[in-house]
Amino acid sequence: KPSIWLKDYITTIKTHTNNPYSTSNVISYDNLSPAYQSYLSVFSVLTEPQSFKEAAHDPRWIEAMNQEIKALEENYTWEVVGLPEGKKPIGSK
Repeated sequence: KPSIWLKDYITTIKTHTNNPYSTSNVISYDNLSPAYQSYLSVFSVLTEPQSFKEAAHDPRWIEAMNQEIKALEENYTWEVVGLPEGKKPIGSK
């Protein structure tokens, strides 16, 4: 049952994975020091992209970005509009 706080929003939560016994479902790295997390990330098969350019070439991240945009549009959180003539887009980090 969705949380009462989410009743006014369209949520898309994936309830299953390809591998229900994956260790990523039960292991958390939150309590490890940043140095040890960095050390362990060397051995990880899955790595997070370091830039938008890298993410834009990864099908998993493209799908995640598309889902985020779809949820924002379905919740009427924002409306994508064109850039006004003569204006330059700003960058972000």
